[in-house]
Amino acid sequence: MKKLLLIAALAAVAFGANADGYKFEKVWELDVNSFGLVTNDVRAGFGMDGKVYINDKGTQTIYEVDENGLTGKTFPGGANCGITRDEAGNILVSTATFPGVWGAEAGIKVINPATGESVEYLVPEECGLLGRCDFIGFAKGNFFEDGAIYLTGGNTGTDPYTAGVAVFTVTGGEVDFDNCYTATVDPAVTGQTSTVINYYKDLNGEDALLYAYRSGAPSKLLADGDNFTKTNISLPNKGACNGCFPFVWDGKELFVYPTLPNYFNGFAIAEDGAEAPMFEVAATVAANMNVFQNNWVNAEVDANGVTIYQYAPGANITVWRLTKDEPAPEPTNVYMLGGDDQGWDPTSGIMFDYDTENNVYTATITFPAEYNWFGFTTALAENNDDGGWAYIEPFRFGAVADGDYWYTGEEDYISLTWDAYQAIRIPGGEYKLTVNLADMKLIIEKVQPDFVRGDVDGSTIVNIADVTSLIDLLLTGADMVPAADCDLDGNMNIADVTTLIDYLLTGNWPE
Repeated sequence: MKKLLLIAALAAVAFGANADGYKFEKVWELDVNSFGLVTNDVRAGFGMDGKVYINDKGTQTIYEVDENGLTGKTFPGGANCGITRDEAGNILVSTATFPGVWGAEAGIKVINPATGESVEYLVPEECGLLGRCDFIGFAKGNFFEDGAIYLTGGNTGTDPYTAGVAVFTVTGGEVDFDNCYTATVDPAVTGQTSTVINYYKDLNGEDALLYAYRSGAPSKLLADGDNFTKTNISLPNKGACNGCFPFVWDGKELFVYPTLPNYFNGFAIAEDGAEAPMFEVAATVAANMNVFQNNWVNAEVDANGVTIYQYAPGANITVWRLTKDEPAPEPTNVYMLGGDDQGWDPTSGIMFDYDTENNVYTATITFPAEYNWFGFTTALAENNDDGGWAYIEPFRFGAVADGDYWYTGEEDYISLTWDAYQAIRIPGGEYKLTVNLADMKLIIEKVQPDFVRGDVDGSTIVNIADVTSLIDLLLTGADMVPAADCDLDGNMNIADVTTLIDYLLTGNWPE
């Protein structure tokens, strides 16, 4: 099974003028040709809850697909292409005979995908003369209880592709004959062979319909009593392929729809009247797939973003995720505690500088002792009334280790954790410490001194003259010279003279 995950997700995405502040990422992709289904029989599908549902009109079977392929879960389907869902998450499938208009004994089968429970309703004659039955759109409510689905209507008795919207209503789990009828639309809509009418609540919270057919611009329909008024929708690079789905998110009324070239698998997300899409995904197939009435897209809104499902018969299933690109949080502080010279006092510490470009914290620290120990906190503690320390969470963090971590100088980095804060032990010397809280890493770089060890007289050569200079410094009580700390204990004394003489005799500094 060919499965493409998030790693190369954005390769085919073109960002529109309104993309700032949002992220659009591919979650998974599958090659549908690997399913072993007859493409001509699986012309429509939709997604919800991370899965995609495809109706096979040849075997009258509904297949469930997830990121790994066919799940093995199936449901009784319909002899037609049309498959959709309602607001409650039930699957709805057309039982009309493909192709043609809705005939006698044709209806809608409703399936609960969690339990497998199903019910079938026949479309009553009160819905009037209906147009083509190939495709059905998103339904209102819960079709097991109270809901409505909107079908392509006809109003002349002779031409099923003329105008009108058939309202098919269920109340209390039964067909509501009194509320099944053909509504007129002003200005009139033109029915076509591939018309889909999706119910949604618009930006104002009003019930609305998106009336879309492949050979023209989609229209928004709003209720006017029992009938509807129409407003045309203009979408940039809208193709004449099937499918166009409305959704409201982040204060915007948006539409996901197939793009040009026609009958390929490109799609876009845009607002009505926009000059450019918010996001546009380029087609990836080599030739158009008009024979399969290709390219079904729908959106599922949740508290954290929007999932976009695309089913392109003969090509692929892709699932995308649209979210807000949250601004980076204000950086916290990082303090180093310890270091031997200050002891382990969490009420004071060395504050690191914040590198905004690389999102890391840095400080250059001189550790004076032969062995030093230190740790980290994001907030200094305060002395409480009992003489202890009151921390502010999240606070201390340290190396991932059993007990104290002994730095060897061989590490590329030290892994950090909030769950432990044992000390990190380090030899004396000057170091640049870099803390990356995003990756929880500590990088330690030894700062090379600007002097030569043992070169007490500054001649750049270590020889017997440096022994003399070192003894003179000790006899006169002069301030310590860094190069004179030959044994690296942080002090200048007679032990340094011994260490220097040993070096001159052996050619090696003692460990």
